[in-house]
Amino acid sequence: MAIETQLVKKLVQIPIFGALTLGEAADFFDAASEVAVDKGKTLFREGDSSDALLVILDGEVLVTRKGVELARLGRHAVLGEMSIVDGAPRSATATGLSDVKLLKVPSARVQQQLKADNLAALKVVSHLAGVMSKRLSMINDKLAEALGQDKKREELADFSRTLHRWEF
Repeated sequence: MAIETQLVKKLVQIPIFGALTLGEAADFFDAASEVAVDKGKTLFREGDSSDALLVILDGEVLVTRKGVELARLGRHAVLGEMSIVDGAPRSATATGLSDVKLLKVPSARVQQQLKADNLAALKVVSHLAGVMSKRLSMINDKLAEALGQDKKREELADFSRTLHRWEF
């Protein structure tokens, strides 16, 4: 697919594609294809093979894991980015909250580019590492907060038990 210049200009504004020049982005996305998904339809399910990185061009997507909402993603958000790194099965389920238009970048194509030391693919993976690092930091903060709340609950329960055992 010959990708439109206007779309390429928008794509390079997305963090993991931000270091690409317009020419590099056009090269990186040359095997990409547009895909339409109807509202309520599943883009992929947790456990499915991960064959592509997806960029939301239009619409909104709900991402869940084990039935728990993880995120609502809209225009220019990226899904399935780990497929270009590890090829592991999908870790979540993505469902269209509206009609969705996606740009699908085959993981196999990105892997070929990486093996050929393609500068665009190397830049994308480098920026992906930065994005994943930020996400991991956010998850660590949430985990620490959750553990702290559990500890507070535990302390309150201990205090409550102590109060109930007090004898006057």
